[in-house]
Amino acid sequence: MTLQIILLTIATYFIASIPMSMVVGYLVTGEDIRKYGDGNPGATNVKRATGGIQWYVVALVLDGFKGLFPVGIPHNLLGWSGWAVTPVAIAAVLGHAFMIYLRFDGGKAIAITGGIWTGLLVWEGLAVMVISLLIGYALFKADDWSITFMMVLILVYMLIFHQSDPYVYAVWAGNAAVVVYKHRQGLLQRPVLRNWFKRDTDAK
Repeated sequence: MTLQIILLTIATYFIASIPMSMVVGYLVTGEDIRKYGDGNPGATNVKRATGGIQWYVVALVLDGFKGLFPVGIPHNLLGWSGWAVTPVAIAAVLGHAFMIYLRFDGGKAIAITGGIWTGLLVWEGLAVMVISLLIGYALFKADDWSITFMMVLILVYMLIFHQSDPYVYAVWAGNAAVVVYKHRQGLLQRPVLRNWFKRDTDAK
């Protein structure tokens, strides 16, 4: 079993390192999506490059699958314990954020986070992540703070409803460390809350 875990962990890193958003962007536009926006090889720049939400969704789902399948299949279909898939889940987020095929450049680990938690907790994991992200976006003007707040809310939920599953905290710690690192530049700025009582001029 230990050998299987090691092999799947290594394989997951290489699978998660495949820049699916770049593949989608290139197939649709024939261009490198890193020429757009913030230069990130993630789904947001697919939207910028293609000008269409449908390809953004395709890229987002494909990036999420890189975490969903390696974690979800052994955990939910093959009966692996949570601790057995913990290194696999962390390898997924590391692979997406530090893609070996792009000289360790990578995405900001949002889609892969959704895939990982869906793989671990099925629809519960996906719902918690999406709702937490929406709350973060509703509270903060800056995406970096919204996403970081999302990770905090995920932890709070796990502390309340999954106290008997300590492996989720190990996954969360690895996931959160990568997310914070990838958003570190924005987190250097003071968090600014949205003011829903006045017109949000900053959103223009």
